[in-house]
Amino acid sequence: MDTTGRDRIRSERGIALAVAIFALVVIGALVSGSFFFGMQEQRVGRNSIRLQQAFAAAEEGAAIQVATWQRDTLNFMAVGDSLTFNGTVAANGGWYRGIVQRLNQEMFLIRSEGFSRDSTSRQQLGLIVRLRPIEITIRAGLETQGQTEIAGNGLISGVDTTGGLLGCPMPSDTVIGVLIAESDSIEIQGGNTTTKGLPPVQEDPTITDSSLTTFGDLDWAGLRDIATLIVPPNTAGTAYNIWPSDAGCTGITNWGEPWYPSHPNLSPSRPYNANCTDHYPIVYVDGDLYVAQQRGQGVLIVNGNLTVTGLTRFYGPVLVRGTVVAEGGGNNVPHFFGGIIAADVNGDLDSSRVAGNAEIHYSSCAIRKALAGSAGAAVLQERHWANLN
Repeated sequence: MDTTGRDRIRSERGIALAVAIFALVVIGALVSGSFFFGMQEQRVGRNSIRLQQAFAAAEEGAAIQVATWQRDTLNFMAVGDSLTFNGTVAANGGWYRGIVQRLNQEMFLIRSEGFSRDSTSRQQLGLIVRLRPIEITIRAGLETQGQTEIAGNGLISGVDTTGGLLGCPMPSDTVIGVLIAESDSIEIQGGNTTTKGLPPVQEDPTITDSSLTTFGDLDWAGLRDIATLIVPPNTAGTAYNIWPSDAGCTGITNWGEPWYPSHPNLSPSRPYNANCTDHYPIVYVDGDLYVAQQRGQGVLIVNGNLTVTGLTRFYGPVLVRGTVVAEGGGNNVPHFFGGIIAADVNGDLDSSRVAGNAEIHYSSCAIRKALAGSAGAAVLQERHWANLN
Protein backbone atom coordinates (compact mmCIF):
# COMPACT_ATOMS: atom_id res chain seq x y z
CA MET A 1 0.00 0.00 0.00
CA ASP A 2 1.39 3.42 -1.08
CA THR A 3 1.42 5.80 1.87
CA THR A 4 3.30 8.65 0.13
CA GLY A 5 0.15 10.60 -0.84
CA ARG A 6 -1.33 10.09 2.57
CA ASP A 7 1.83 11.40 4.26
CA ARG A 8 1.85 14.40 1.92
CA ILE A 9 -1.73 15.29 2.78
CA ARG A 10 -0.93 14.83 6.45
CA SER A 11 2.12 17.13 6.14
CA GLU A 12 0.02 19.89 4.45
CA ARG A 13 -2.69 19.73 7.05
CA GLY A 14 -3.22 23.24 8.63
CA ILE A 15 -1.79 25.27 5.71
CA ALA A 16 -5.19 26.83 4.97
CA LEU A 17 -5.33 28.24 8.50
CA ALA A 18 -1.88 29.76 8.15
CA VAL A 19 -2.76 31.28 4.80
CA ALA A 20 -5.99 32.67 6.21
CA ILE A 21 -4.19 34.19 9.18
CA PHE A 22 -1.54 35.69 6.89
CA ALA A 23 -4.24 37.13 4.65
CA LEU A 24 -5.99 38.64 7.64
CA VAL A 25 -2.72 40.18 8.80
CA VAL A 26 -2.07 41.66 5.34
CA ILE A 27 -5.61 42.96 5.03
CA GLY A 28 -5.43 44.39 8.56
CA ALA A 29 -2.14 46.09 7.70
CA LEU A 30 -3.67 47.54 4.54
CA VAL A 31 -6.72 48.74 6.44
CA SER A 32 -4.57 50.19 9.21
CA GLY A 33 -2.30 51.86 6.66
CA SER A 34 -5.27 53.30 4.81
CA PHE A 35 -6.73 54.54 8.08
CA PHE A 36 -3.37 56.01 9.10
CA PHE A 37 -2.85 57.80 5.80
CA GLY A 38 -6.45 58.96 5.83
CA MET A 39 -5.97 60.45 9.28
CA GLN A 40 -2.75 62.09 8.12
CA GLU A 41 -4.48 63.57 5.10
CA GLN A 42 -7.24 64.86 7.33
CA ARG A 43 -4.73 66.40 9.70
CA VAL A 44 -2.82 67.97 6.80
CA GLY A 45 -6.07 69.33 5.42
CA ARG A 46 -7.08 70.79 8.77
CA ASN A 47 -3.64 72.27 9.26
CA SER A 48 -3.78 73.80 5.80
CA ILE A 49 -7.13 75.37 6.63
CA ARG A 50 -5.72 76.75 9.87
CA LEU A 51 -2.68 78.13 8.06
CA GLN A 52 -4.93 79.76 5.47
CA GLN A 53 -7.09 81.23 8.24
CA ALA A 54 -3.98 82.62 9.91
CA PHE A 55 -2.56 84.01 6.67
CA ALA A 56 -5.90 85.56 5.72
CA ALA A 57 -6.06 87.17 9.17
CA ALA A 58 -2.54 88.58 8.79
CA GLU A 59 -3.38 89.92 5.33
CA GLU A 60 -6.61 91.50 6.53
CA GLY A 61 -4.88 93.10 9.50
CA ALA A 62 -2.30 94.72 7.23
CA ALA A 63 -4.85 95.76 4.61
CA ILE A 64 -7.08 97.40 7.21
CA GLN A 65 -4.20 99.55 8.42
CA VAL A 66 -3.65 100.87 4.90
CA ALA A 67 -7.36 101.38 4.16
CA THR A 68 -8.04 103.16 7.48
CA TRP A 69 -4.73 104.98 7.76
CA GLN A 70 -4.70 106.98 11.02
CA ARG A 71 -3.39 110.24 9.59
CA ASP A 72 -3.70 112.26 12.80
CA THR A 73 -1.42 109.80 14.64
CA LEU A 74 0.79 107.90 12.19
CA ASN A 75 1.78 110.86 10.03
CA PHE A 76 3.27 112.59 13.06
CA MET A 77 5.14 109.70 14.66
CA ALA A 78 8.88 110.08 15.05
CA VAL A 79 11.13 107.82 12.97
CA GLY A 80 11.49 104.50 14.81
CA ASP A 81 8.26 104.85 16.81
CA SER A 82 5.46 102.35 16.36
CA LEU A 83 1.74 101.88 16.98
CA THR A 84 0.10 98.54 17.81
CA PHE A 85 -3.15 97.21 16.35
CA ASN A 86 -5.36 94.13 16.68
CA GLY A 87 -8.70 92.80 15.55
CA THR A 88 -10.75 89.80 14.44
CA VAL A 89 -11.77 88.44 11.05
CA ALA A 90 -15.52 88.01 10.75
CA ALA A 91 -15.30 85.73 7.72
CA ASN A 92 -13.31 82.89 9.29
CA GLY A 93 -13.09 83.68 12.99
CA GLY A 94 -9.34 84.27 12.92
CA TRP A 95 -7.67 87.22 14.59
CA TYR A 96 -4.62 89.40 14.14
CA ARG A 97 -2.25 91.73 15.92
CA GLY A 98 0.75 93.77 14.87
CA ILE A 99 2.57 97.07 14.73
CA VAL A 100 2.98 99.98 12.34
CA GLN A 101 6.54 101.32 12.57
CA ARG A 102 7.90 104.45 10.94
CA LEU A 103 11.08 103.75 8.95
CA ASN A 104 11.76 107.26 7.65
CA GLN A 105 9.84 110.40 6.77
CA GLU A 106 7.96 108.68 3.95
CA MET A 107 7.95 104.92 4.60
CA PHE A 108 6.39 102.61 7.19
CA LEU A 109 6.59 98.91 7.98
CA ILE A 110 3.35 97.12 8.85
CA ARG A 111 4.12 93.84 10.64
CA SER A 112 0.92 91.81 10.90
CA GLU A 113 0.64 88.49 12.79
CA GLY A 114 -2.44 86.38 12.01
CA PHE A 115 -3.91 83.45 13.96
CA SER A 116 -6.40 80.74 13.07
CA ARG A 117 -9.76 80.50 14.78
CA ASP A 118 -8.42 78.12 17.46
CA SER A 119 -5.08 80.02 17.69
CA THR A 120 -3.08 76.87 16.85
CA SER A 121 -1.65 78.29 13.62
CA ARG A 122 0.24 81.54 13.14
CA GLN A 123 1.36 83.43 10.04
CA GLN A 124 3.26 86.69 9.90
CA LEU A 125 3.81 89.11 7.05
CA GLY A 126 5.43 92.48 6.54
CA LEU A 127 4.08 95.25 4.34
CA ILE A 128 6.01 98.35 3.24
CA VAL A 129 3.89 101.44 2.60
CA ARG A 130 4.69 105.07 1.90
CA LEU A 131 2.86 108.30 2.50
CA ARG A 132 1.02 109.53 -0.57
CA PRO A 133 0.08 113.21 -0.37
CA ILE A 134 -2.06 114.84 -3.04
CA GLU A 135 0.19 116.08 -5.83
CA ILE A 136 -0.77 119.74 -5.61
CA THR A 137 1.64 122.32 -7.02
CA ILE A 138 0.89 125.85 -5.87
CA ARG A 139 2.56 128.22 -8.33
CA ALA A 140 1.06 131.50 -7.09
CA GLY A 141 -0.93 133.12 -4.34
CA LEU A 142 -3.91 132.78 -6.70
CA GLU A 143 -3.98 130.79 -9.94
CA THR A 144 -7.06 131.11 -12.11
CA GLN A 145 -8.39 131.33 -15.64
CA GLY A 146 -11.47 133.41 -14.87
CA GLN A 147 -12.21 137.08 -14.38
CA THR A 148 -10.56 138.37 -11.21
CA GLU A 149 -11.15 141.58 -9.31
CA ILE A 150 -9.07 143.00 -6.46
CA ALA A 151 -10.67 145.95 -4.72
CA GLY A 152 -10.44 148.05 -1.58
CA ASN A 153 -7.44 146.98 0.48
CA GLY A 154 -7.48 143.41 -0.77
CA LEU A 155 -4.13 141.69 -1.12
CA ILE A 156 -2.89 138.69 -3.08
CA SER A 157 0.72 137.91 -2.30
CA GLY A 158 3.22 135.38 -3.57
CA VAL A 159 5.75 136.32 -0.89
CA ASP A 160 6.35 133.32 1.34
CA THR A 161 5.10 133.61 4.91
CA THR A 162 4.49 131.36 7.90
CA GLY A 163 1.15 132.99 8.60
CA GLY A 164 1.95 132.75 12.31
CA LEU A 165 2.34 128.95 12.25
CA LEU A 166 4.76 127.42 14.72
CA GLY A 167 7.55 125.04 13.73
CA CYS A 168 8.16 126.59 10.32
CA PRO A 169 11.57 127.32 8.82
CA MET A 170 12.41 130.86 7.79
CA PRO A 171 10.30 131.77 4.72
CA SER A 172 12.48 131.68 1.63
CA ASP A 173 10.30 131.18 -1.43
CA THR A 174 8.63 133.91 -3.41
CA VAL A 175 6.26 132.93 -6.20
CA ILE A 176 3.95 134.76 -8.56
CA GLY A 177 1.23 136.85 -6.94
CA VAL A 178 -1.55 136.15 -9.46
CA LEU A 179 -1.10 133.60 -12.26
CA ILE A 180 -3.88 134.03 -14.80
CA ALA A 181 -4.70 132.69 -18.25
CA GLU A 182 -5.15 136.19 -19.71
CA SER A 183 -3.73 139.32 -18.11
CA ASP A 184 -6.71 141.30 -19.44
CA SER A 185 -8.94 139.24 -17.13
CA ILE A 186 -7.64 140.85 -13.94
CA GLU A 187 -8.95 144.18 -12.66
CA ILE A 188 -7.22 146.05 -9.85
CA GLN A 189 -9.09 149.03 -8.50
CA GLY A 190 -9.23 151.53 -5.65
CA GLY A 191 -7.72 151.89 -2.21
CA ASN A 192 -4.43 150.27 -1.31
CA THR A 193 -5.14 147.22 -3.43
CA THR A 194 -1.97 145.43 -4.29
CA THR A 195 -0.46 142.24 -5.58
CA LYS A 196 2.96 141.03 -4.53
CA GLY A 197 5.25 138.40 -5.93
CA LEU A 198 7.81 137.64 -8.62
CA PRO A 199 6.15 138.98 -10.63
CA PRO A 200 3.00 140.36 -8.95
CA VAL A 201 0.88 139.30 -11.96
CA GLN A 202 1.81 136.92 -14.77
CA GLU A 203 -0.10 135.64 -17.77
CA ASP A 204 0.02 131.93 -18.61
CA PRO A 205 -1.99 131.00 -21.73
CA THR A 206 -1.39 127.27 -21.09
CA ILE A 207 -3.81 127.35 -18.15
CA THR A 208 -6.90 125.26 -18.94
CA ASP A 209 -9.77 123.53 -17.15
CA SER A 210 -7.70 120.36 -17.08
CA SER A 211 -4.55 121.95 -15.68
CA LEU A 212 -6.54 123.45 -12.81
CA THR A 213 -8.59 120.34 -11.98
CA THR A 214 -6.04 117.53 -12.38
CA PHE A 215 -3.51 116.77 -9.65
CA GLY A 216 -1.05 113.99 -10.38
CA ASP A 217 -3.16 110.94 -11.26
CA LEU A 218 -6.27 112.40 -9.62
CA ASP A 219 -9.02 114.14 -11.53
CA TRP A 220 -11.77 116.08 -9.78
CA ALA A 221 -13.83 112.95 -9.11
CA GLY A 222 -10.74 111.30 -7.65
CA LEU A 223 -10.38 114.14 -5.16
CA ARG A 224 -13.78 113.32 -3.73
CA ASP A 225 -12.85 109.66 -3.40
CA ILE A 226 -9.87 110.45 -1.15
CA ALA A 227 -11.59 113.15 0.92
CA THR A 228 -11.64 112.50 4.66
CA LEU A 229 -14.47 114.94 5.35
CA ILE A 230 -17.51 115.48 3.13
CA VAL A 231 -19.28 118.76 3.89
CA PRO A 232 -22.76 119.56 2.50
CA PRO A 233 -22.98 122.70 0.35
CA ASN A 234 -24.62 125.76 1.85
CA THR A 235 -25.51 129.40 1.29
CA ALA A 236 -25.02 132.71 3.11
CA GLY A 237 -28.15 132.00 5.12
CA THR A 238 -26.58 128.83 6.56
CA ALA A 239 -22.97 129.99 6.81
CA TYR A 240 -20.50 127.59 8.41
CA ASN A 241 -18.43 128.74 11.38
CA ILE A 242 -15.37 126.51 11.19
CA TRP A 243 -13.22 125.88 14.24
CA PRO A 244 -12.00 122.84 16.23
CA SER A 245 -14.90 122.69 18.65
CA ASP A 246 -15.07 118.98 19.53
CA ALA A 247 -12.28 116.99 21.18
CA GLY A 248 -12.67 114.12 18.73
CA CYS A 249 -11.97 116.36 15.72
CA THR A 250 -14.84 114.68 13.85
CA GLY A 251 -17.52 117.32 13.17
CA ILE A 252 -18.12 118.71 9.68
CA THR A 253 -16.97 122.15 10.88
CA ASN A 254 -13.89 120.86 12.72
CA TRP A 255 -11.04 121.46 10.30
CA GLY A 256 -8.16 121.17 12.74
CA GLU A 257 -6.34 123.57 15.04
CA PRO A 258 -3.69 125.73 13.31
CA TRP A 259 -3.20 128.12 16.22
CA TYR A 260 -1.43 127.84 19.58
CA PRO A 261 -2.52 128.56 23.18
CA SER A 262 -1.32 132.17 23.23
CA HIS A 263 -2.43 133.12 19.71
CA PRO A 264 -3.60 136.75 19.75
CA ASN A 265 -6.84 136.04 17.86
CA LEU A 266 -8.11 133.38 20.28
CA SER A 267 -11.26 134.28 22.16
CA PRO A 268 -13.08 132.69 25.11
CA SER A 269 -15.86 131.62 22.78
CA ARG A 270 -13.40 129.96 20.39
CA PRO A 271 -10.69 128.49 22.67
CA TYR A 272 -7.59 126.58 21.65
CA ASN A 273 -8.09 122.83 21.07
CA ALA A 274 -4.86 120.90 21.67
CA ASN A 275 -6.49 117.63 20.51
CA CYS A 276 -6.75 118.80 16.90
CA THR A 277 -3.34 120.30 16.16
CA ASP A 278 -2.41 117.24 14.07
CA HIS A 279 -5.79 117.03 12.36
CA TYR A 280 -5.46 117.96 8.68
CA PRO A 281 -8.66 116.90 6.91
CA ILE A 282 -9.17 116.74 3.17
CA VAL A 283 -12.44 118.69 3.08
CA TYR A 284 -14.66 118.18 0.05
CA VAL A 285 -17.76 120.31 -0.55
CA ASP A 286 -19.99 119.05 -3.36
CA GLY A 287 -21.37 122.47 -4.29
CA ASP A 288 -21.05 126.07 -3.17
CA LEU A 289 -19.50 126.86 0.20
CA TYR A 290 -20.08 129.91 2.39
CA VAL A 291 -17.87 130.35 5.47
CA ALA A 292 -18.46 133.16 7.94
CA GLN A 293 -15.65 132.99 10.47
CA GLN A 294 -12.91 131.25 12.44
CA ARG A 295 -10.11 128.86 11.50
CA GLY A 296 -9.03 125.57 9.99
CA GLN A 297 -6.24 123.72 8.20
CA GLY A 298 -5.77 120.94 5.67
CA VAL A 299 -6.82 120.75 2.02
CA LEU A 300 -10.08 122.48 1.07
CA ILE A 301 -11.77 121.30 -2.15
CA VAL A 302 -14.93 123.09 -3.30
CA ASN A 303 -16.92 121.68 -6.22
CA GLY A 304 -18.62 125.03 -6.79
CA ASN A 305 -18.04 128.62 -5.70
CA LEU A 306 -16.34 129.63 -2.44
CA THR A 307 -17.41 132.71 -0.48
CA VAL A 308 -15.61 133.67 2.73
CA THR A 309 -16.25 136.59 5.06
CA GLY A 310 -15.57 137.49 8.68
CA LEU A 311 -12.51 136.64 10.77
CA THR A 312 -11.68 133.46 8.87
CA ARG A 313 -8.22 131.91 8.73
CA PHE A 314 -7.44 128.85 6.63
CA TYR A 315 -3.99 127.24 6.32
CA GLY A 316 -3.25 124.97 3.37
CA PRO A 317 -4.04 124.68 -0.35
CA VAL A 318 -7.54 125.56 -1.53
CA LEU A 319 -8.93 124.08 -4.76
CA VAL A 320 -12.12 125.64 -6.13
CA ARG A 321 -13.89 124.47 -9.26
CA GLY A 322 -15.74 127.78 -9.60
CA THR A 323 -14.88 131.25 -8.31
CA VAL A 324 -13.60 132.66 -5.01
CA VAL A 325 -14.97 135.67 -3.17
CA ALA A 326 -13.15 136.86 -0.03
CA GLU A 327 -14.14 140.15 1.55
CA GLY A 328 -14.68 141.94 4.84
CA GLY A 329 -14.02 145.16 6.68
CA GLY A 330 -11.70 146.30 9.46
CA ASN A 331 -10.00 143.42 11.26
CA ASN A 332 -12.97 141.14 10.69
CA VAL A 333 -11.67 139.81 7.38
CA PRO A 334 -10.62 136.46 5.87
CA HIS A 335 -7.01 135.44 5.39
CA PHE A 336 -5.75 132.43 3.44
CA PHE A 337 -2.26 131.04 3.97
CA GLY A 338 -1.09 128.52 1.41
CA GLY A 339 -2.49 129.31 -1.99
CA ILE A 340 -5.70 129.13 -4.00
CA ILE A 341 -6.47 127.54 -7.37
CA ALA A 342 -9.79 128.83 -8.75
CA ALA A 343 -10.57 126.92 -11.95
CA ASP A 344 -13.77 128.80 -12.94
CA VAL A 345 -14.55 125.87 -15.24
CA ASN A 346 -18.06 127.09 -16.03
CA GLY A 347 -16.95 130.57 -17.08
CA ASP A 348 -19.49 132.21 -14.78
CA LEU A 349 -20.32 135.88 -15.28
CA ASP A 350 -19.36 136.43 -11.65
CA SER A 351 -15.65 136.92 -11.16
CA SER A 352 -13.33 135.89 -8.37
CA ARG A 353 -13.05 138.83 -5.99
CA VAL A 354 -10.71 139.78 -3.16
CA ALA A 355 -11.97 142.95 -1.50
CA GLY A 356 -12.09 144.95 1.71
CA ASN A 357 -9.08 143.89 3.76
CA ALA A 358 -9.16 140.25 2.67
CA GLU A 359 -5.78 138.66 1.98
CA ILE A 360 -4.45 135.61 0.17
CA HIS A 361 -0.85 134.66 1.01
CA TYR A 362 1.44 132.02 -0.40
CA SER A 363 2.86 129.91 2.44
CA SER A 364 5.19 127.01 1.69
CA CYS A 365 5.03 125.93 5.34
CA ALA A 366 1.23 125.83 5.44
CA ILE A 367 1.18 123.83 2.20
CA ARG A 368 3.84 121.38 3.39
CA LYS A 369 2.15 120.81 6.75
CA ALA A 370 -1.28 120.34 5.16
CA LEU A 371 -0.13 117.89 2.49
CA ALA A 372 2.02 115.87 4.90
CA GLY A 373 -0.66 115.80 7.59
CA SER A 374 -3.46 114.79 5.21
CA ALA A 375 -1.47 112.16 3.28
CA GLY A 376 -2.85 108.66 3.07
CA ALA A 377 -0.80 105.46 2.69
CA ALA A 378 -0.13 103.42 -0.42
CA VAL A 379 1.78 100.16 -0.86
CA LEU A 380 4.93 100.17 -2.94
CA GLN A 381 4.36 99.05 -6.53
CA GLU A 382 7.01 96.33 -6.38
CA ARG A 383 8.05 93.89 -3.60
CA HIS A 384 5.89 95.63 -1.03
CA TRP A 385 5.26 92.58 1.18
CA ALA A 386 7.03 89.49 2.49
CA ASN A 387 6.08 86.40 4.48
CA LEU A 388 7.99 86.72 7.78
CA ASN A 389 7.55 83.14 9.02
